[in-house]
Amino acid sequence: MTLLTPLWLWTLLFLALYFVYLRQRGRGVVWNLRSVLLMTAIGLGIVALARPVSLQEPVSIEQRGSDVIFAVDISHSMQAADIAPSRLAAAKSLLSSVVEADDANRFGVLAFTTNPVILSPLTRDDELLLHLFAGLDTSMVMTRGTEIGGALKLARKLSRSEHPIVVLLTDGGDSLGYSQEAAQARAAGLIVNVVMLATPSGGTLKAEDGKLLRDEEGGIVVTARNSAIGAIADATGGVVIDGADAGALAAAIKAQGMQDVREKRKIILYREYFYYPLALALLLAMLGMTDLLSRLGGRRA
Repeated sequence: MTLLTPLWLWTLLFLALYFVYLRQRGRGVVWNLRSVLLMTAIGLGIVALARPVSLQEPVSIEQRGSDVIFAVDISHSMQAADIAPSRLAAAKSLLSSVVEADDANRFGVLAFTTNPVILSPLTRDDELLLHLFAGLDTSMVMTRGTEIGGALKLARKLSRSEHPIVVLLTDGGDSLGYSQEAAQARAAGLIVNVVMLATPSGGTLKAEDGKLLRDEEGGIVVTARNSAIGAIADATGGVVIDGADAGALAAAIKAQGMQDVREKRKIILYREYFYYPLALALLLAMLGMTDLLSRLGGRRA
């Protein structure tokens, strides 16, 4: 026997402290049969909320889903704040929302600038992925610039699925065209979605000294979205999502999923017992809030 939500039991301590407080203020509870019944009903109700259960034998189930690979642009331009609070922070929040709401698909994560690196192989371990997203930072950047082709090539190597789904979280990089990358992704069977994390007007960047980043001629550097990258999504059956829209991304992944990844998982079943204390609590509350006991006592007399 164990409790699924044991924190509710702390409520009993807070109630006890409250009654002690009332007693010290001269407003203690008058204890009689009615108050005892009501207090016991409240206590049993709290025990029901703590959800007492007994563990059953683990059961093996086959789970079907798709492979989804997140490719996160961690180039210096992802520090821009035209997407609040920053492009990279918005990407991290989006990834956490999608993973927490999806228990069917496997997720892999890679980061890229001019070179890609695998941060996580394909997994359904939500806790691992959420911890990983929290640690994403542009301080991981070793090189400047953005190179999409390498990220797509590495994403293809991560999955054996015929058509894995790739999600590029980027501001579009700085290339004038992506026809070569689009052809590469299509030939590899990738379905590439682009989450565009930049605005047309763009944003400024800060240098290491905290001042605005300037170019060699002294002008303030402004980095804006590069919509050319949408060509990769167009060529592979993916979509371009404007901003950190978790709902739109989840809908796209659901529509594109091939359900061609099968895994056996063990799940633990519970037998619930909350209805026993709950039923007793309702009975005692009914007796304590009505004069039923008095009537029963009168008939016996």
